[in-house]
Amino acid sequence: MKLYEGMFLMDPALTADWPSAEAEIQRMLGRAEAKVIGIKNWDERKLAYPIEKQKRGLYALTYFEAPAEKITALERDVQLSEKCLRALFLNREGMTPEEVEKTLAAEPPKPVSRFDERGPGRPFDRPDRFDRPDRGDRPDRGPRGGRDGAPEDVAVEALDVPVEELE
Repeated sequence: MKLYEGMFLMDPALTADWPSAEAEIQRMLGRAEAKVIGIKNWDERKLAYPIEKQKRGLYALTYFEAPAEKITALERDVQLSEKCLRALFLNREGMTPEEVEKTLAAEPPKPVSRFDERGPGRPFDRPDRFDRPDRGDRPDRGPRGGRDGAPEDVAVEALDVPVEELE
């Protein structure tokens, strides 16, 4: 039997009733002849995109031991379950029991904010378009970025005309 980590995404209606969500996970793992090591509630969170018309979901982290040939049946059971929206199973053969206990005891990660520390209007770490380095050294562009390739002093001379003469 191999050690697996499973992340279950459950129906958000089960948020208030964690024991029934846990019972559903236990049922699916029991059908796969898995020995459950631990289950942790990771709370309800907003989904990146709707799944089966649900915008939120209840996450549950599990560690279990199961025969490798039963994982396919477990994935099929997840697809047939009405309470489970999605599941992901990872092989964790290299983890020690102490690492598993430490992971289950740790706090779940905080949800990622759409905005970084700079505040609204600048999502993630996208560089601002004005923070780019100077492009004056490109051969097809002039020193001010124009395509005509005119030297900088010509553009300045054109601006030195008094306003009275323009009227």
